[in-house]
Amino acid sequence: MGYEAHRWSVIYLNRLLMLIQGLLLTRHQTIGMEKIPIDQPIIVVSNHQNMMDLPPLIWYFRHQHAKFISKKELGSGIPSISFNLRKGGSLLIDRNSGNTAITQISQYGHQMNKKNHAVVIFPEGTRSNSANLSPFKMGGLKALIDAMPDALIVPFVVHNNYQIFEKGKFPLKLGNHLRYSILDPFSPEGLDVDSLKDKLEDLYRNELNNFS
Repeated sequence: MGYEAHRWSVIYLNRLLMLIQGLLLTRHQTIGMEKIPIDQPIIVVSNHQNMMDLPPLIWYFRHQHAKFISKKELGSGIPSISFNLRKGGSLLIDRNSGNTAITQISQYGHQMNKKNHAVVIFPEGTRSNSANLSPFKMGGLKALIDAMPDALIVPFVVHNNYQIFEKGKFPLKLGNHLRYSILDPFSPEGLDVDSLKDKLEDLYRNELNNFS
C-alpha cells in the first residue's frame, strides 16, 4: 500500500512493542523530547545495548522518518525487524567491505539530507548487552556528516535496556526501569574526527553515569 502505509504500520507496531513491555512491569522514562529538531535532516547517534533499542528510536523519531544504518546480517532472520530494514528505506551494509561500505553510507547520506530525514547510527558497531559503552568507530559517522552538511547530531542515550534480556531470552526480567535521554543537538562543524569522538564518548559516559 505504499511508503506511508508501511511507515505508519512499523511505527505503531514498535509502539505496541513498547507498551507490551508493561506486562513485565517495565517503566519507560524519556527525557528531552522537546530537543528533537524539526524540518531539517538529523543524524541520531545512539549507544546500542540490545534489539529493544529500536522501538523507542522508531517511535520518538517517527516524524523525522527515522532510518537505520545496519549490518546486512540483520536483514534476515528477525521477525518484522528484518523486513522493515530491507523494505523501509534503511541501509544494510557489509561491515567487512571497507571502502565500499563507506561509499554506500556517503551516497545514502546525500539522499537523506535532501529528504530532511533522520539517520540512526550505532557507532559502537554492535550491541554491548551491558551498561558499558564500547569505543566509538567513527568511519560511518564521518561519512554521514560529510554527506549531510545540513544535519545536526542528536545524541540518544539508552539506559538499562540490556536488563530485559539479562537472564537470556527466557525468562525475561521483570520490573525494568528503562530511560532514554535525548541530549542537546549540535553541529559537528569545526570538529575533527578525534575531537568529535571524544565529545560524544564523554557525553554518553556522563549521562550513563548520572543514571547508574
